[in-house]
Amino acid sequence: MALRLPDFLVPVDATAGAPHVRGFWSTQRLSLVLLVGLVPPFIGAAATSARFFLVLAIAVALVIGWQTIFATVRRPHVDLDSLVTGGLFALLLPVDAPIWQIVLGVSFGVVIGEQIFGGRGRNLLNPVVVGMAFLIFSFPAGGYEVAGPATAYLAAPGAILLIATGLIAWQIPVAATVALGLATFLIGGANPLDAVLAGGFVFGIAYLASDPVCSAATRPGRWIYGALIGFLVFLGRTGSGGVDDGIVFAVLVAMIFAPLVDYLIILVSARLRSLRRG
Repeated sequence: MALRLPDFLVPVDATAGAPHVRGFWSTQRLSLVLLVGLVPPFIGAAATSARFFLVLAIAVALVIGWQTIFATVRRPHVDLDSLVTGGLFALLLPVDAPIWQIVLGVSFGVVIGEQIFGGRGRNLLNPVVVGMAFLIFSFPAGGYEVAGPATAYLAAPGAILLIATGLIAWQIPVAATVALGLATFLIGGANPLDAVLAGGFVFGIAYLASDPVCSAATRPGRWIYGALIGFLVFLGRTGSGGVDDGIVFAVLVAMIFAPLVDYLIILVSARLRSLRRG
């Protein structure tokens, strides 16, 4: 019997269904690189509290469980992406959060934010963003808005890896960083570098905002999308006295408007092309 290579090692030209990828990258390979980038935050979280493993196990089990349920009635199957989603939830959830709230938040994010749209590649919003926003809205005293082990120093290696491999558009993190830095310096009168490194900004930009499925797709749109997130984070910190950097809500709002931004960019581009051709 011939040995069969794992799916993420088999060369592909393109995927048949969403999310659509080309060339070397497949959805499995993309998820594998994301998992590698999450290793430093995982280590940091584990060193902070042993309960992180419980939160991680619950989050991953819930994601796989819901994906399996929905996969029984349609073609998409469970793959490495479930580990990425569960891992992101675990890194953003407080380690002392009640288990029933973890179950509620992860389930809401996966089902409402992803699976009802048809699964990964068809969703309008990132499921982790949806789930965390739901928990922040529902339990304002639960500490869900405060960044945990997802700090800039632990997230930076993964962010660099994702940009270097081209898995995320570099325009988004650059635009967001510049917008936050400028707003902090010009309006807030504070150190821009401190603002960028504070809280979960770097982590949120790399692993939430730059999601290729839910972020802006046009190049000019990516600049607008990223700048919007950076400015919204600044407003969130200003309104909360610096306690909450508002990265979840900033990404949520930007993702909602991402299709509109792309649509307007395409309209303007078509209009300019029409004017050049007379």
